[in-house]
Amino acid sequence: MLNRQRGAAHVPMMFFLLLLVMFLGAVAFAFAANTKNGELTKQRNDAVNDLDVRKRRDLLVEHYIEDFGKVIAKAGKYEGRKNQGGVYGDAVMNQVGVMNPTEVQAALDAALANAGLGAASGLENVLGSLVTKISQQAQRVRDIEAERDKALAEKGEVDRRFQSATADASAKAREFSQNLDQVRSDFDTAKQDKDNSIAQAVNGLRAKNEELAAEKDRATAKEKELNFEIAKRDMHASALIARDAMRKPADVADGKILVAKNGIPTAFINLGRKDMLLPGTIFRVKNNNSAAVKGYATVTRVEEERAEVALSGFVDPVGDFARAGDLLYNDLFTPRVTRTIYLMGRFQAPAKPELATLLRNLGNRVVDKMAPGVDTVILGNDPINEAGDGFASVQDSAEFKQASELRVEFAYLATIRDLIKL
Repeated sequence: MLNRQRGAAHVPMMFFLLLLVMFLGAVAFAFAANTKNGELTKQRNDAVNDLDVRKRRDLLVEHYIEDFGKVIAKAGKYEGRKNQGGVYGDAVMNQVGVMNPTEVQAALDAALANAGLGAASGLENVLGSLVTKISQQAQRVRDIEAERDKALAEKGEVDRRFQSATADASAKAREFSQNLDQVRSDFDTAKQDKDNSIAQAVNGLRAKNEELAAEKDRATAKEKELNFEIAKRDMHASALIARDAMRKPADVADGKILVAKNGIPTAFINLGRKDMLLPGTIFRVKNNNSAAVKGYATVTRVEEERAEVALSGFVDPVGDFARAGDLLYNDLFTPRVTRTIYLMGRFQAPAKPELATLLRNLGNRVVDKMAPGVDTVILGNDPINEAGDGFASVQDSAEFKQASELRVEFAYLATIRDLIKL
């Protein structure tokens, strides 16, 4: 019975102990939770206080930026330090008065440069340099003003002395003026006499100058006439020299036949391009022992040293045909010389233009006017007189007389007709 009671008492005790443990655990948990809540509350309060401090500090920074911006008055934009964009994230500065430090520094450097000063760092140093510069300028101004005052004082003294000297000079000037008037009167009288003498001399000189000018004009005209005559004679001399180079005795041949065979109507002669020979040139063919023309050789092909000719018109094509050594003659051809030809008179068959073309084709130069430089004159028939009722002798013309004075070579068309293909 006692044991049963003890067992019954033992059960409530265990339960009580279990409740006590649970209570103590709950109290410990509550104490821990309360302690943690206190710490969190303290952290929250600290965070709130820190946030408040940061807000007040941001407000202070904002007011500082705004007030500093009003002082500097250099509006701008600041995006942070170079190459640090990732540090700032999306943060921007949009406060009033934000400035760009680089632009502010540039403005300070520009101010120093404009003042003629070197670069300086820091606002105090920049302003100090500018103030020093201004002070120096102000001191220079004071020095200049002092010099100016000194100069004005000296100028006043000089003005006083100048006035005194002016008064003395005026008195002396009046006296000098009176003396000058007398001297001027005497000078005018003497000058008038001198002018009269000079006028007479000038008139005489003018008359002499007019005589000299007339004489100079006569001398100039005479000089021009003589110079023209000298030039004309020089041209005559040059033409004679060139013409003499072309002239040769009538019995001197222009060339000779190199190769020819009896019965063959072509041959080769010793003239070529080196001698200024042109196709179409006609040569009279003669042998060494006779002055008679035995036939004709017409140039058909020209080489450098020789030419091929066509043989024709031979008097005796069987017994006295062209052979090597026969001589060639042409009154209008001279080896290595170009002739200048003038056609004088009247030409009908052929007409003058056609004959001029034929002569040019043979390498000659045909001119339209008789003048120095003409080598050969080809005489045609007598021209029609001015009345138109007859003919005037070509040898009476001024052109013929001029050609005779120039000593040109004359050739009648009738004598050279066989040398021109008409």
